[in-house]
Amino acid sequence: MTEANPLEGDSPKHKFVLGSLFASASLSVVASALIIYTLAEGTIEFFLAEEATLLGFIGGGEWVPNGRNPRFGIWPLLSGSFLIAGGALLIAVPLGVSAALYLSEFASNRSRKILKPAVEILSGIPSVVHGFFALLVISPFIRTYFDASYFNAASAIIVVAAMILPIIVSISDDAIRAIPREMREASLALGATRWETASRVVLPAARSGIVASVLLALARAVGETMAVTLAAGSVASLHLDPLREVQTLTAYIAQVATGDIPPGTATDAGFAVGATLFILTYTANTLAIGATKKRLGRKPGKLSKSLGNLSRKARSVISSFSNGDIPGRAQVDPLSPNSTDLKRRRSEVIWRRLIGSSLLLGMGFLTILLHSVIKAGAPGIDLAFLTDYPSSRAHLAGIGPVILGSIWLIALTMVFALPAGVGAAVYLTEMSRPSPINLFLRRTIQNLAAVPSIIFGLVGLYVFSRMLGFGLSLLTGSLTLAMMVLPMIVVTSEEALLAVPKGFREGALAVGATRWQAVRYHVLPNAVPGIATGAILSVARALGETAPILFVASIFSKTAPTGVLDGFMAMPIQIFFWTRHPSQSFQDLAASTILVLLMLLLILNAMALFVRNRAEARRSW
Repeated sequence: MTEANPLEGDSPKHKFVLGSLFASASLSVVASALIIYTLAEGTIEFFLAEEATLLGFIGGGEWVPNGRNPRFGIWPLLSGSFLIAGGALLIAVPLGVSAALYLSEFASNRSRKILKPAVEILSGIPSVVHGFFALLVISPFIRTYFDASYFNAASAIIVVAAMILPIIVSISDDAIRAIPREMREASLALGATRWETASRVVLPAARSGIVASVLLALARAVGETMAVTLAAGSVASLHLDPLREVQTLTAYIAQVATGDIPPGTATDAGFAVGATLFILTYTANTLAIGATKKRLGRKPGKLSKSLGNLSRKARSVISSFSNGDIPGRAQVDPLSPNSTDLKRRRSEVIWRRLIGSSLLLGMGFLTILLHSVIKAGAPGIDLAFLTDYPSSRAHLAGIGPVILGSIWLIALTMVFALPAGVGAAVYLTEMSRPSPINLFLRRTIQNLAAVPSIIFGLVGLYVFSRMLGFGLSLLTGSLTLAMMVLPMIVVTSEEALLAVPKGFREGALAVGATRWQAVRYHVLPNAVPGIATGAILSVARALGETAPILFVASIFSKTAPTGVLDGFMAMPIQIFFWTRHPSQSFQDLAASTILVLLMLLLILNAMALFVRNRAEARRSW
C-alpha cells in the first residue's frame, strides 16, 4: 500500500497551504475595506456636525474651515486639484506621447536602452523632492518673470507634469509597440514615410492604450500630495489663475495631518475630502482599466480586417501629402517621384527632431533638479550631520535618528508586506483557476494600487493608531506603508512567476508532484531573482514616501526607535518640515537630507538592476 502524499488534494496540509495563500490574496480586500470604512466613518461624523451639510459641501463655493462661521464648500479644493492636474496633463501628454512615439518608432535599440530608463528615473524621485525643487527653484523663477505669488499653482503644475511624464511614456510606449508590425509594413509598402506611418497609422491604432495612460496619469496628478502642498500653498479659493495660490484636496488632508488645522469639524472634514479624492481616483482608474481591456481584448481576426482596410487608408494619407489637399488639383500616383516627395521627407526630419526633443526636455528637468539639490546640499554632508540628532539650531542639526528610523520603518514594512504579496501572487498565478472571485481579487489589487498615498495615512491614523491603539508608532507606520506597497509586490511577483517556463511545472507534475510541490521546489526558486527585484523596488518606493506617514511620524526625537511601539522619524518627513522652514539654513539641511535619500535610493535601484542582470546571465532557459 502506497503512502498518501500529505500535500495531495484534500489533505489537511494542502488545505492549510491553500487557505494561507488565499488569505494573502484576500488582504487586498481587507485593505480596501479598511479604506472605505475609514472614509465612510469619518465622513458621516463630519456631516453630523452642525456646521456641515451635504448640500453645502457639494454645492458650496467657499472653503473656510476655521473661524466663527466655517464654510465647507468643496469646489475651491476641486478647482485647485483640477487646475494643477489639468495643467500638468497639458504639458505631459504631448511630451509623453511624443517621447513614446520616438522611442518605439525612430530610436535605435542602443538609444532606447539609454533614454527610456533615464525618463523613468523621474518616477523614482520622491514627491517631496519635487516639492523642494518647485518651492525653492521653480517658484522664484516664476515670481521673477511673471509676477506670481510666493506659493503658486504654476510651479506645482510643472513638477507634477514631470512626475506623471514617465507614466504616459511607459504605457504609451507599450501600447504603440503592441501594434502588429504588418500594419507598419503595409503602410510603408504603399509609399508612406516612416513619420506618416507612425502618425497616421500606428498612433491611431494605439489610441486606447494612450487614453489609458492619460487616465492613470490624471489619477496620479489628482492624488499627488507633497509637491502641491509645498509649492501651491494652503489658500482655498475658486479660481483658475496658475500664478496665484491654491489648495488641493490632498493639500488640505496634509494640512490636517501636520496639525495646522485645529481639532473638530475642520479636522473631520479631511475624511470627507479624502472620500471625494478616493471617488475621483477610483473612477479614473476604472476608466483606465476599461481602456486597457479594450486594447487587449481585440480579437486576432480583426487584424486581417484592419490590414484589408489599410490600403485605402494609406493611399488616402499618401495622396493627401502628395497633392497637398488642394481642391481641383490633379490626382497623382503617390509612388511616383514628384516635387512633394522632398517636402514629405523634410517634414519627416522636422517632426522626428521635434518629438525627439521631448525627451531632452525631460532630461533637462532631471539635470536641473539634481544640480540644484547637489549645489545646495553637498556642502552640508559630513559625519556630524549623518550622526547627530535634529536640532532647532541649524548648525547643530543632524539626521542620525532619522536615518535609523527610516531603516527600521522599511524593514518592518517588508516583514508585513513581502510574505503577503508573494503569497497572493502564488495563489493568483499558480494555485487558483479563473473564477469571479479571482477576478474580483485582481481588480481589487489594481484599484488598491491607484489609491492616493495620503488616503493610506488616514487609514493608519484612524484604524491602526486610534482603533487598535498602536498610537503614533513604528508599528502603525509600517502597517500603513505595507498596505501601500502590497499591490506593487503582488504585481512584480506575478511577473516573476509567469516568467518561469511552463515546462518546469509540467515536468514536476508528470513525476507525481502536487501543484504546491511543483511551485515550492521548482517555480519559486527560479522566480526568486524577479521577486527580489520587485521587493527592492518596493523598498525604494516606501523609503521615499511622505504622505502615508505624515499622520503617524514624530516631528522630533533625539533617539532612534528601540521597539515597534516607539515613535519614529523618517527622512521624507524631515525633508518636508525643513523645506517649509523660512530659514535658508534649514532649507539647505533639507537639500543635504535629499542627497542622502537619493543616494540610498540609487543604491537600492542598483541592487535591483544587479540582481536582475545576474539572474538573466545565469538563466538556462
